[in-house]
Amino acid sequence: MAGMPPTLRELAAWLHAEFGEAQPLKRGGRSAVERLALALEPDDLPPALEADALFLHRSRRLGEGWPGLGVLGVHDGFDLALTTGPNRRLARVLDWRDVREVVWRGELKGLVAAPPQTSWDAVRAALHAELGGEDSSWPPNPGPQPLRVALMNAMNPELIEHVADLGVGVYLTGQLRPSASVAAQARGLGVVALGHRRTEIWGLRQLAHELQTQFPGLHTDVYLGR
Repeated sequence: MAGMPPTLRELAAWLHAEFGEAQPLKRGGRSAVERLALALEPDDLPPALEADALFLHRSRRLGEGWPGLGVLGVHDGFDLALTTGPNRRLARVLDWRDVREVVWRGELKGLVAAPPQTSWDAVRAALHAELGGEDSSWPPNPGPQPLRVALMNAMNPELIEHVADLGVGVYLTGQLRPSASVAAQARGLGVVALGHRRTEIWGLRQLAHELQTQFPGLHTDVYLGR
């Protein structure tokens, strides 16, 4: 049985608590929100919406579009918690164990963990099943089992060296960086470039699911544009 729809301010308060966004409410609107449209950016939305409010990952180019609808937004916290980097939600879905944070030069950059799979092919297949594919990849050099993976929100030679020293065999990130690719191959690391937009789409769908779980009176619609 559906509960009462949340208010726009209740949704904003939850986003603030979950993702640390200072001001999740970007534009006011009607108080009760029965239907929430979610998109990464305004270009992904149709000209007309059957919704009471919007959530946008990137809301700066909203302008005067969709008048009358309240607008919620989270940028940095969304990237940190729902894409590559310290994405504990994805780690839970993939059943990773011994999950540890990677802090580099005082900043939280990602996670290292032990996946349940014991081979490169199986790890990659699990990622494809959950995220829908990859941009590119190559396998690690043969070595001792079990595999450890790093899920990182950046890729540079220094980070490659750092996680390799932590015993990581597979480096997961959004996009490849040529100089870091050379460093990864020199250390024998496998790499999977999951794709920036692909991981954002996963995060948007995960957010919609969590909002519906937290607020049973809310219906969410995810718009992916192209």
